[in-house]
Amino acid sequence: MEEDSRGKPLAKKHKKYLIALEETRSIVALIASILIFLCTLASVFIMIGETEEGGESALHFFTVLSNLLSAAGAAFMLPFAVEGIRKKRFVLPRWLVVFQYAGAASVAITMVSFFLLILPTQGLEKLEGTSPWLHIVTPTATVILFQCVETRVTFRRRDLFLSLIPFWTYAAVYSVMVVFIGKERGGWNDFYLTMAFWSPWISFFLMLALGFAVSLLLFVVHNKHAAQSLKRISKAWSDDLEPTELLIEAFGLGRYIGSRCPPEELTVPLDIFAAMEERFGISVERLTKAYVKGALGSLEERKAGGQR
Repeated sequence: MEEDSRGKPLAKKHKKYLIALEETRSIVALIASILIFLCTLASVFIMIGETEEGGESALHFFTVLSNLLSAAGAAFMLPFAVEGIRKKRFVLPRWLVVFQYAGAASVAITMVSFFLLILPTQGLEKLEGTSPWLHIVTPTATVILFQCVETRVTFRRRDLFLSLIPFWTYAAVYSVMVVFIGKERGGWNDFYLTMAFWSPWISFFLMLALGFAVSLLLFVVHNKHAAQSLKRISKAWSDDLEPTELLIEAFGLGRYIGSRCPPEELTVPLDIFAAMEERFGISVERLTKAYVKGALGSLEERKAGGQR
């Protein structure tokens, strides 16, 4: 077994770069996104096809709209998951994480409302057809995807309110079409029974409170995971790593990424370098220089090879 300058055996795990640890997350994101997208579209199209002539349009239901929103979020994630597999670096832009948050919050509100309100008031017949898929299966898968595919994007308070915009918008439209216009004047049926038991205003504020509670729960859990994400990655780092070893890791990762992506797509994992600086005392600047040097070397080799 090889030994270092101090006579200690070299760890075999150095054969895989310490900070190239995100391929598994990318694969999970890719598979889950495809399944959510396909299952949602299939369920929605089947539901639309089963709608009776003259019946309420499927697109009037928040269940359908919220699932389409989550399916769009899953579709937007696909290219980033593919890039994560290719580059071993799974990164989502903030706007997409917030968009997914809105989709997850919307379908979670749908699922909670289904169990707390729809089933008790409309009976087990609501478990027939595509209803279990749109109320239980795809919402559960969306929430799991949102929470399990870790991202180091931390939500701000305004993101909490942004996530509720689809639900608040639908609540406002539903109130206008059901309460103020009504079915007899070309509006919608009160298919959510908001006026069946008490004033529609009570239902309106109860649903707003329910939506806020669900979104807040997702907000808290996500931010907790985001804070722990780098800690989980750093568990793979030995406590006795020397600065030279860390620079070699950064250089090697740069060469690895530089050999697999175009120059304009090269990204620097500053968040991970910052965690390494905090734990080992080596500066982000030194790690970045080593990483860029390795990447540039690979890019030059690829360029020279292409010119031959």
